[in-house]
Amino acid sequence: MYGDARPEELEKMIFNKNQLGIFFIILGMTIYSFHDLCVKLISQDTSILQIFLTRGSVGVIVTFLILKYLNYKGQLYPYFPKLALLRCVLMHFGFFIFFICLEKMPLAIVTALFFVSPFFISILSKIFLKEVIGGFRLIVIFVGFLGVVLIVKPNSEQGFELFFLAPLFTAFAYASAMVISNYTSYKENAFVQALQQYFVSFILTLITLLVIRSGIIDYNQLDGWEFVTREIQLENFKVFIIIVVLAVFGCLGIVSLIHAYQIGSPISNGPVEYILLVLAVINGFLFLGEVPDKLSTLGMVFIIFGGCSLFLREAFGKKVEL
Repeated sequence: MYGDARPEELEKMIFNKNQLGIFFIILGMTIYSFHDLCVKLISQDTSILQIFLTRGSVGVIVTFLILKYLNYKGQLYPYFPKLALLRCVLMHFGFFIFFICLEKMPLAIVTALFFVSPFFISILSKIFLKEVIGGFRLIVIFVGFLGVVLIVKPNSEQGFELFFLAPLFTAFAYASAMVISNYTSYKENAFVQALQQYFVSFILTLITLLVIRSGIIDYNQLDGWEFVTREIQLENFKVFIIIVVLAVFGCLGIVSLIHAYQIGSPISNGPVEYILLVLAVINGFLFLGEVPDKLSTLGMVFIIFGGCSLFLREAFGKKVEL
């Protein structure tokens, strides 16, 4: 693809791709910030299974129509079946757990714990994609992670709960899926991968629903887990419409994120995802009455500094790797 490009032209192409990847990360995270807020707001009136079944079906339809509109001629079946299945399963269960955490934990805390994902992405990219981690990016990752620690405050009086580790699985699952997406991107575009993701998620949710309704699990005794065990209800038209709208925007969000990791470096994209944490704190304050304390505010400053520094590095970076 770049065989005839001169070294300076090749470098410019790489920088432009990384900047474009950052743009799609910001777009995807902005969509997901309001998506997560809405999930938390309706979690008392619906079931996570209803949300995932709707997301899966709407996502398959939307991505398929987009591929038809783009006159896509390639195959929909994955070129790397095992990797594609692993990617889809990780994404499904990672965000299934994340949605449960949204219902049970403060929005900013769940989002903050999710943000060890850039750390996982950097490690996995180094191991599997042979990416180079320069000193500048290490500093950015450290600064961003320090901001996360300041917001979570693990040694504060609120104490430690084992359930707080659940979003860490989501972080690892998401990071692994994005690295796989980058590895297979030369064969599959973002919409094909999103279509595969939604189809597998729909099937896995349907299996989960059948297991719960089969009586194997006495879910009536699972106190506090109504978000998982609650019956699917279609009579609440307002909630149903909200779920459908969330499914459409969720589809746009996942396509943006997959596309970002297809065209840009995972190590460049990862720290920019911290913008979701800033938006989560803002949404928590505006819509849920959550007021960030001084340490959380300082953490936000660190995260913004890290993300802006990375963008400036990609836009005006020197030829020598820092």
